[in-house]
Amino acid sequence: MKKLILFLAALTTLAAHAADLRIEVTVPAQKQGAVLAALFDNSEGFPRGKPLQVATAQPGDGKAVVQFVGLPEGDYAVSVFLDENANMKLDANVFGVPTELYGFSRNARSALGPPQFADAAFRVGADVSPQAIELK
Repeated sequence: MKKLILFLAALTTLAAHAADLRIEVTVPAQKQGAVLAALFDNSEGFPRGKPLQVATAQPGDGKAVVQFVGLPEGDYAVSVFLDENANMKLDANVFGVPTELYGFSRNARSALGPPQFADAAFRVGADVSPQAIELK
């Protein structure tokens, strides 16, 4: 019985610190397709590896909103792209340069490939502000 009480107390504590994250993605009006978003909680694999969570949304009025739920407090980074041809991957040309629109949290950019996790990372805590990402 004592173990059950401790387990329930631990679950309550975890639930109390879980947060929902809203990502607002700006999409050019003339573009069509679904917005795919990947959430990472560390630099391993960011932004192309295995994400912690994924979410999709259909744009409307130049914006798509994706949600990630039940996040513990910590640092996170998000990568998004507009899947214009519904093949569930970010298409690129023969040189590896993306041919579909993409973006990262904090609108992080790098001249040579994707940004580092630290450049795109933001803190999720008790008060979570929506994050805005502009596709380019």
